[in-house]
Parts: sequence; structure tokens; C-alpha cells
Amino acid sequence: MKKIIIIVAILLSGCAKVSDYQDSCEQRYKKLSDVANCLDISVKNDSRMASASTPKLYVLAAKMLGQGVDNGQITDAQARVQLQSLYVQMQNSERAQQIAQSQAFQQALLNYQAVNTMQAIEQKARQPVLTQPYPTRVDTYTNCNSGFGNTVTCNSSSNIR
Repeated sequence: MKKIIIIVAILLSGCAKVSDYQDSCEQRYKKLSDVANCLDISVKNDSRMASASTPKLYVLAAKMLGQGVDNGQITDAQARVQLQSLYVQMQNSERAQQIAQSQAFQQALLNYQAVNTMQAIEQKARQPVLTQPYPTRVDTYTNCNSGFGNTVTCNSSSNIR
């Protein structure tokens, strides 16, 4: 189980994220609308992200906010705060989904182990019970009494269990 989680983490860490593309675009462009267009192109060129709804929504929000800045409806700082807030919300939602998937996977493994355990118990219960043809324990008691002279009388009894 831990190996699977480690492998998934390694695979995910090797993939580019929207924030990586955004950082790259922000280094090249100053206007938010230009950053949004650069981000759009970067996401479309990433086959993994091109079909995912979350990156698409983020790019659309960036474009809309960039247009708002260009039209004077919102300041650049306000638009960037809103965009960053949306990014944080999306990240939190994604983490919650990953945790839920991980928990579901762990529960499935536990269920599988429980079924295997129950099958093993049931299989053992179906096996015939072997009885030993000889007693497992014999208790022997001996009682000796000395009489007159050199006379000794002994009685023995055995109890088979």
C-alpha cells in the first residue's frame, strides 16, 4: 500500500502543474491578459491538462479577469488576488478528492483482506477434525501403605482422558 502511494506521488511530482505554467508566463509577460493567453497556450499543449476541466476553468477565469483589467473594470491587483484565491480553492478541492480516493482505495484493500480472512476461516472449518486413536493423557495414582513388619500394600488406578 505504501509503495503504491509513493509511486503515485513520484509520478505526480514529475508532472507540470498550472502554477508552473503560470509562473513561466508571469516571468515573460506583465499584463494579466497576456499571462492568461500564455497560460491558455501552455495548458492546451499539455495533453494531460488539455482535457481536464479544472485547468480549463482556471484559464477561463484568468482570461476573464485579464479582460476586466484591460477594460478598466477591475484593478490588476484585485484580479490577481481573485485568480490566486480561485487557485487555492481548486487546490483544496483537488486535495480533498485525492484524500477521498485514497481512503476509498484503502477501504477496498481492507475489504479484500477481510474477505480473504473469512474464506480462510471457512476453509479451515470445513476440514475434518482428526481424532487421535490413543488417549492424549493418562493419570496414574498409586497409594502404598506399610503394614506390620516388612509388608507393603499398594493400590494403583489409572484415569484416561
